[in-house]
Amino acid sequence: MLHADYWIGKIHDADKVIMTKNEISKFNQKIIERINKVYNLEKYKESLTKDELMGYINEYKVPTKERYFTNGNVVTKDFYDSLIENTNLVGIKKINPVKYGITVRDTSIRTFPTDTGIYSIKGDNEFDRFQETGCQAIEPVIILHTSYDGKWFFVQMYNYRGWVKKDDIAIAKDKKEIFDYLDTKDFIVVTGNCIRTQFNRLDKDISELEFDMGTRIPIEINKLVSIGNQNAFGNHDVKLPTRDVNGNLVFKDALVSMLQDINIGYLPYTRANILRQAFKLLGDRYGWGDIFNGRDCSSFIMYVYKTFGFRLPRNANEQEESAGISYKFGEGTKVWERIQLFNEVKPGAAIYMPGHAMIYIGTENGIPYIIHDFSGYGIKKGNEYEFVPVNEVGVTSTLLLTSSGTPFIEKFTSILQFEDKI
Repeated sequence: MLHADYWIGKIHDADKVIMTKNEISKFNQKIIERINKVYNLEKYKESLTKDELMGYINEYKVPTKERYFTNGNVVTKDFYDSLIENTNLVGIKKINPVKYGITVRDTSIRTFPTDTGIYSIKGDNEFDRFQETGCQAIEPVIILHTSYDGKWFFVQMYNYRGWVKKDDIAIAKDKKEIFDYLDTKDFIVVTGNCIRTQFNRLDKDISELEFDMGTRIPIEINKLVSIGNQNAFGNHDVKLPTRDVNGNLVFKDALVSMLQDINIGYLPYTRANILRQAFKLLGDRYGWGDIFNGRDCSSFIMYVYKTFGFRLPRNANEQEESAGISYKFGEGTKVWERIQLFNEVKPGAAIYMPGHAMIYIGTENGIPYIIHDFSGYGIKKGNEYEFVPVNEVGVTSTLLLTSSGTPFIEKFTSILQFEDKI
């Protein structure tokens, strides 16, 4: 049960293509039309008014409840005031032209322009409340604003806004430079948990760079025979964005072994491949907002589906409302009725409940099972339920108890298959 092939063997049409690459592209457009936090960056407006930009930045509010630093000290008003000052609202003009950039490495989108984490519970440093999400390398971003200290950009990626370290972004001359690079027909997709480029003693910018599942990397065909004094035989020649001394975009060639877990182009979208991709992350560390070099529940789903070319919303509640074939649970739906509904659902579908998202993998002895990136579950101790931390990707029954003692399945609100109705 801890192997994808066990569940794939239960599916009669496991290798049938669910949607073609062209159909997935059209499906992504439906998501953009339905979810107002998902954008086509190529069609983003050329400038923002003062009110628009201030509104975006001010969507993030300082906490009103007591919060704690990593060392357990209470966060003070002076600290929050310094964060607001660093958002540089005074630097916003009447009209603010946007710039285009691209991430040169995996990075984080933060609530405010700071690395400092704050936490809801003293001594519990699992959930940094200033961590919004991870942002993979080679992602285009719209640069909307710069922090007062000049170390952070306020950016829009395709499905999220927030503050990113300036040093993780290469600034392009214009959007054409970005999208001419990204829209190439020749690319590889990272289909393993992560890969890395070959060591290059002559250029540290492209040496042993790591790329996570779902990263799309343009490649050069028959261009070079040697990179970094290494013959290119047995490798893909990948074209990577880097920064010059002024932070401007410069492309460099690097090598990725053909034996790493990659695919030329997107994977065929089949139920077997969904499960194979999900199980490659089994045991991986949970990370709220993708901290700890990990993923959280909704980004686990997002990155699995990126290997097929999907551009899903970031957060679980937005994913739940996006396009696809949806099955809804009413509040009064009994457990046996919930189990019965899975007779209509295909493995690989996403399941949602308040604050959590999972992938359905099939049934065992009539019980639906899931693979999910979760923080923990509940176990009964006397008359109380005790929280058991897990913090990793695991396979569980849907009857597993939550920390309140309620089975997961009783909290399900919907199931979503990312495909068009026939």
